[in-house]
Amino acid sequence: MYLDSFTYSDSPRRRPHTSTSTARADTLPTAPARTTGRHFHGLNYLLVVLLLGSNMPTALYSLYRHEFGFTPLVQTLIFAVYVAGLLPSLLFFGPLSDALGRRFVLLAAIFFSVLGAVLLAFADSTVWLFLGRISQGIAVGACSAAGSAALIEHEPARNLRRAGLAATLTTALGAALGPLFGGAVAQYLPHALVLPYVLFTLALLPALILVLLLPAPTGGQSRPNQLFQVPHVPAPLRRVFWLSSLGVALAWGAVGLFQSVVPTWIIDLLDVSNLVVAGGAAALVMVCSVSAQLVANRLGTVLCRTLGIGAVGVGMVGLLVVDFAPSLALLCAVTVVVGVGHGLSFAGAMRAVGAAAAEHAPDAQGGTLAAFFTVGYVGLAVPSICAGIAITVQGMHVAVLELAIIGAVLCGVVAVLGVRTKGGDRAEAASTVA
Repeated sequence: MYLDSFTYSDSPRRRPHTSTSTARADTLPTAPARTTGRHFHGLNYLLVVLLLGSNMPTALYSLYRHEFGFTPLVQTLIFAVYVAGLLPSLLFFGPLSDALGRRFVLLAAIFFSVLGAVLLAFADSTVWLFLGRISQGIAVGACSAAGSAALIEHEPARNLRRAGLAATLTTALGAALGPLFGGAVAQYLPHALVLPYVLFTLALLPALILVLLLPAPTGGQSRPNQLFQVPHVPAPLRRVFWLSSLGVALAWGAVGLFQSVVPTWIIDLLDVSNLVVAGGAAALVMVCSVSAQLVANRLGTVLCRTLGIGAVGVGMVGLLVVDFAPSLALLCAVTVVVGVGHGLSFAGAMRAVGAAAAEHAPDAQGGTLAAFFTVGYVGLAVPSICAGIAITVQGMHVAVLELAIIGAVLCGVVAVLGVRTKGGDRAEAASTVA
């Protein structure tokens, strides 16, 4: 999963006004000495590999179920517990990276990522899967907090837009490659539940060397007032915040289904045994999401957000159709719609929240964005857990029927609310791009 805290920036020269941003763009004046393109590209490589590792289990859940015999509910809990490690990590390591430097936090991310890989590779019971996923969540939270800020600090031209775009693309690329890589290794090479993690750990070694060689910042670094940020949204922002965040939570919920339930569903429903195909849906949804984000700036904020949540709703109905008329081609089309909807919804919501914070509460942007990310991550986990409960109690067919209907209705409600309230939201109007 990826969340980019710099998407809302309109100009390479514009810097957020916050002093508490989770990924601190205001560290631009304290540029590291002797920074080069090598450091910048090395950080991109690190983000790709870390996100690849955290998304590899998506293609392997069916193998784990066969190995340990757990229920669909346990499967979705294993997926969702990732968020239990990620959220505290995101809120803790952001301020810590300001105090101790990006390199220290990125090394911590590498450590927890390797720890998660070891726990998953040598798991002999379900509890080790939970511990491994928590460790992976901590790693992604740490790299999300410090990685984007490090990209800004080491971008040779000090281009904020390029650094933010790189953070989005690299993390999305890792999220897309993870299921494909894990599925391909497990499908075509021996030791299906061990070798993917061994190869991932080997791929991390160059990233470890690159992080160790990162130059330290010159000049004094500001120190945060606290080493844990509690998400907070000022009163003037709450309407646009909740309208935007709920839409993003629904979009992430749909993506979460593709990362937790759909790969196994494909195997059962379409009688597909190839793990690459099963993991391909999770990869495709992320590719379509980031592609949509790249063109989202051509749309107005409200239009972008409305089209996005509408597409997610259509995608949920599409899952219902696939359940009644199984077709791999139709499932691919539904996956594209959900991915595009997620990308548009996220880009529009991020722009709206960022613009509203910049206009009404410039000193609270960090806390506002942390709250935005928190709602998004909760949206990723909760629907997957609900899906696991429904599948365990009622079976796959009834569960998909219920989730599709509920998801489509909620998306419709949020879309209508967005259209009805756009006239009274000056922050959104100011942020709309022709």
